[in-house]
Amino acid sequence: MKFALVDGVREEPSPKVKGVCQFCGKPTMSKCGTKVRWHWAHTHKGLCDPWWDNESQWHRDWKSYWANEYQEIVNFDDTGEKHIADVKLPTGTVIEFQNSPMSQQEL
Repeated sequence: MKFALVDGVREEPSPKVKGVCQFCGKPTMSKCGTKVRWHWAHTHKGLCDPWWDNESQWHRDWKSYWANEYQEIVNFDDTGEKHIADVKLPTGTVIEFQNSPMSQQEL
């Protein structure tokens, strides 16, 4: 995750900071090493979004073309299931970046 809530404010990770997942409300911790891209991780295993997958640098770079307030936004599908949009614009347009093949069925 690029963002977590720290004292109720959406923040990017910084060393030795604890936060709360903005999607599920569970505790997170910052991961800010020299060998890993800085990010937030849940302190306990479990996923907020069943569609979540590890994010590559390619993915993070594409998201960064949009302002932070449009990145990693909760979105609900037609069934009410929660998903985390890579980018969600004020118009309601959702952008998901995909760098691997998808079957016609997945679309």
